[in-house]
Amino acid sequence: MKISFHTRSRKILASIAAGLIGNLLAYLSSMLTPLQPQVVFDFSHIATFGTAIAFGPFYGMLAGAIGSLFPYYQFAIHGIYGPWWGIAIIIGKTMTGYFCGLLRGRIPPFLAVTLSFIPECLFTQGFLLLMTVVLPEGTVTAQLMRDILLEGWVEVLIFSFMIETVVRRRAMETAVLMLEVFIIMLLVHKQFIELLLALLLITLITVTLFEIIEPSIKKQYSKDDGKKDPP
Repeated sequence: MKISFHTRSRKILASIAAGLIGNLLAYLSSMLTPLQPQVVFDFSHIATFGTAIAFGPFYGMLAGAIGSLFPYYQFAIHGIYGPWWGIAIIIGKTMTGYFCGLLRGRIPPFLAVTLSFIPECLFTQGFLLLMTVVLPEGTVTAQLMRDILLEGWVEVLIFSFMIETVVRRRAMETAVLMLEVFIIMLLVHKQFIELLLALLLITLITVTLFEIIEPSIKKQYSKDDGKKDPP
């Protein structure tokens, strides 16, 4: 089911829905093998990037803010940062949605997604340096900082490829290939069935998200449409 969004209210509703999907993706990805308690896979930015590329900076900010609620709950309220300092998680993800929206249509989506993460990366690095002073000694180590930033960049590069496939009209082909790989893995590695089912759900939910916003993304990058939507 493809939905075309023409009005501001519909774009807002789509951004809210994408943000909620982002939380679900964050929850499912947290079930994958964690590197350490404060460093786990977080796929919520798939919704942030997709919305920002499709609709613009304001909507990317909205999806980023809503999609950060589960990571905030996981890493702040139940993590080491606490509810007040942990608000930085929401700010960082909101920044990425804004900058990705600003870059959409100006450069290829792969670069738009990748470059838009730089402000959040710098903000996160500064925040973690502050936490080394605020939190008890040894809570935030140099290794933890490296792991958080490296994990973030690995995810962003994956997401940039995914967004690029949507723009290049190969989203469904990629999704079908991923599903086939997961089915084979389920048959061969039954001992990892919970992990593989989580990956399968992530794939299906991501495909659903892209199915909703795909028309707007393609329209934004269509060579035949020189007229851009207002931000």
